[in-house]
Amino acid sequence: MSGAREPRRAAAGPGGIGREPRRVPGGEVAQAFARAVVRLHRAAGPEGDGEQRDEVRNEDEALLERWARRAWLAAADGHAFVPVPDPLERARLAGSPAVTSAGPGEGGEPPAAPLVLDGDALYLQRLWRAESVLAERLAALDAPAPLADESRMEATLDAVAPQGEVDPLQREAVRTALSRRLAIVTGGPGTGKTTTMARLLVAFLRLAPESRVAIAAPTGKAAARLAQALAAQLARLDPDNALAGRLPVSGMTVHRLLGLRADRAGPAPGAIRHDLLIVDEASMLDLELARALVESIPEGGRLVLAGDRDQLASVEAGAVFAEACASPLQAVVRLQRNYRQSAAPGLAAFAGWLRDRWQRPEASMPVGPDGPKGSNEVTVPGPASAGAIADRSLAAWSPALAALAGGEPAERIVAAFDRHRVLCALREGPLGAIAINAAVAARIRRRVGAAPGAIWYTGRIVIVTRNRPELGLYNGDVGICLPDPTGAPAVAFDAGGALRWQPVRQMPAHEDAFAITVHKSQGSEFDTVALVPAPAGHGLNTRELLYTGATRARSALVVWAGADAIEDGATRRTERHGRLADRIASGRPGGRGTEVRG
Repeated sequence: MSGAREPRRAAAGPGGIGREPRRVPGGEVAQAFARAVVRLHRAAGPEGDGEQRDEVRNEDEALLERWARRAWLAAADGHAFVPVPDPLERARLAGSPAVTSAGPGEGGEPPAAPLVLDGDALYLQRLWRAESVLAERLAALDAPAPLADESRMEATLDAVAPQGEVDPLQREAVRTALSRRLAIVTGGPGTGKTTTMARLLVAFLRLAPESRVAIAAPTGKAAARLAQALAAQLARLDPDNALAGRLPVSGMTVHRLLGLRADRAGPAPGAIRHDLLIVDEASMLDLELARALVESIPEGGRLVLAGDRDQLASVEAGAVFAEACASPLQAVVRLQRNYRQSAAPGLAAFAGWLRDRWQRPEASMPVGPDGPKGSNEVTVPGPASAGAIADRSLAAWSPALAALAGGEPAERIVAAFDRHRVLCALREGPLGAIAINAAVAARIRRRVGAAPGAIWYTGRIVIVTRNRPELGLYNGDVGICLPDPTGAPAVAFDAGGALRWQPVRQMPAHEDAFAITVHKSQGSEFDTVALVPAPAGHGLNTRELLYTGATRARSALVVWAGADAIEDGATRRTERHGRLADRIASGRPGGRGTEVRG
């Protein structure tokens, strides 16, 4: 299983994947792959015949090596393919035995060559195959499959999602999932996605009481949050516990659901045996994981993908959820009404401005020195040092520190610490997560009386960075160091309202998590957030990153950046080259290429 990770290098920006940076993270791996492709080309190609032939062969090998490297780096940047604009270069690549040319409508068995040239797009073979199969499977799932006759369906909808009381789009989302094998529900924070999923579960089990249902998410944190949020909604929708024992009580990661392991290629056989599967935070699904997921849906099974198409896409290749939402699939329902706006109108206005600024150049940032419209929901104090950000965050954690000093129950302490987080665009650098963690840790140590260099101390927030299923801990799980019930130092993890304790000596790989990257925060929410964007012009200062970071806050947001950096990021959309939406539209694996933004 894997949690959210940071991108391996900054996004290249418009047309950037055609550049040849001298040294980039992963460049050595890309070069090794390119050389292996050239060796395959040599082994399968014709023998040289004279100096002229040798010269041509050397030119072809140099071209192939360059484009193989670019294809690998493009995938590392999240692209499904790299464009090859020059028709002469495409013709020369197509002549290599290391490159398979995919014609319109071509499918079937995967190509044997490591690279696939599909029109003007050069793919790694595994990504071409994943994208093609995923498009075919999504199109196949997008089919009518009424769970009951129209009268029973309407009666159940009226009971669970009454007209006039429920947002019509929420009702439509429930209807779609009851009527089709595939439903894709997108909407920003506060639009009622969780409520809609809860209504769907109740309606589904009323119509099909013997059905098996499951909930999942790409990360352990997102899965746990989904389970907790659904439990609260289901308690309201099923007050008599009529569905007790049939509703899912916990979520799991998609990797765990599929039984994916490093020592096994692909999902476990028959991994999904459920009649209905709901996957939350679906924007985090990459091409290969999404393909494995849809291929595992059993005959007659239903899949619901829920998420926010405007958030960051997966750090791996593909913008699966955004492309699926942009495709002509009949399964797509977009929730639009923000039910949180009345509670935090300033925060909602700022998030909406970030989301839409790129297409509304006349819209000014709805935030002043004192927040939006005189509120304190969003403040922009400007750039600051790691120490200043740490001091401000320590004040946000003062209730948690007071609970710690007062010896309050561990559950209250954990909940208090989890109400605030620092979210950084960058991991390294003077305003990266590492530097801010160090600044916060030094201050917490002083507050709790720990030695300056102490590794373990009460109040330390940590995030697991490696899966340890035998311990029940997975990448992305967050815990707080506290004395356990016996007084021994341990890390307390919130396990759905109850705490589970892990002795510090048995902790898997981990790091401080007072500050985490925005990528790692996906699937989480906090009462208050301190957002530290990248500088203006940086590859990671994008609309999607700012919007994702801002929407992790439920009630208040502090943005540690100047207005120029925020404006710059809000107008720079993440670009990902992919053809999933077009393949779905065309109904075949080939077709013209599309560029997906956001």
